[in-house]
Amino acid sequence: MSKVPISKNDIGIAGEFYIAHVLAKHGFKVNVSLGRTEGFDLFIKSPKGRNLVVSVKTTYLKINKFLLMSKKAETPIDNLFYAFVRLNMPDDVPEFWIVPSGVVASVIKDSYKIYLETPKKDGSEHKDTKMREFHLTPRYNFPDDWETQLEGFKSNIELLK
Repeated sequence: MSKVPISKNDIGIAGEFYIAHVLAKHGFKVNVSLGRTEGFDLFIKSPKGRNLVVSVKTTYLKINKFLLMSKKAETPIDNLFYAFVRLNMPDDVPEFWIVPSGVVASVIKDSYKIYLETPKKDGSEHKDTKMREFHLTPRYNFPDDWETQLEGFKSNIELLK
């Protein structure tokens, strides 16, 4: 099957509504912000009454990288979680990972520090940017047990209850 053309905005919206659907199906009360808030996309209330916010990051097909702004991603917030969604092909079921912001902040900070300290292939230094990368596959600058950690976050809405 060939890649279906879809805009970045539509990919993001599809991911937000997919996570809202999954959570609602499991008894969460979900409000989609529709872009009216900065830093998160969903307001949720868990079946146990826990109030949380979720920032949804979405990719399409088999892309394993998500781009995040450093200022937000490197700041852990107790009630903030990230939902990393990979939509895959139109007929395939999306995959998602629910990750606490504290984990995201720690991994992003540590991996970016290693990235800056590691020279490019030509020996020159990497330049500082405001963008950070969150990966769903092992990387030289991510924790050695990253695959194991990710398995614990995959489809794990229990973290939100």
